[in-house]
Amino acid sequence: MRKLQLKISSAIQGDFEFKALNILLVFQVNCPGCFLYALPFANEIHKKYGAEGLNVLGLATAFEDFEYNTEENTALLINDGTLVGETKRVLKENGFEKLPYSIDFPVAVDYLAENARGLYTLEDARHVCGLTPSFQGMNEDEQEQAVSNIIRNLEGLGHSSYTFTINLMRGTPSWIIFDRDMNILEHWFSHRDKEAVFKLLYKHLTSVKK
Repeated sequence: MRKLQLKISSAIQGDFEFKALNILLVFQVNCPGCFLYALPFANEIHKKYGAEGLNVLGLATAFEDFEYNTEENTALLINDGTLVGETKRVLKENGFEKLPYSIDFPVAVDYLAENARGLYTLEDARHVCGLTPSFQGMNEDEQEQAVSNIIRNLEGLGHSSYTFTINLMRGTPSWIIFDRDMNILEHWFSHRDKEAVFKLLYKHLTSVKK
């Protein structure tokens, strides 16, 4: 089963720890859709299932607009609702100068680096290779060459966010349901029908309680 690789630079709010069943929302501070839809939905999930044992977590990351998607701006967002960039512009168009709701669950910041050299290990590169179906069909020499190519590509990234990059996420918002052992049970990118998500969560909560 695929494992979630997760590394944070700091916990901004609450106890960012893992329980028997977790749902992680990966978002960017400069992502209007995250604030119009994903974060309010995560609050709704927390309210609906938090008392039943579901652990809702938020992870602020960056794969673009690195001047906005920072640890400092994440802290300002959590502490007083300060908005930046496109998020600020779009929410202002909707009548809001600051975030019009609280974020009701723990939030941490992805491990961000201005230079990716030294951030990723050979084990990280092997993890990335393992996400590619063709990798298992390679012989030993081909696999080693693939790992070398990946680590070279990773180290050449410049600005990089560990969790977002190493799990090959497509963008934000990204959602991951995982267990205490970091096994990924479900994952998807962007928006998904609420009732479909509720059914998934109910299924996994029922399984955990058995």
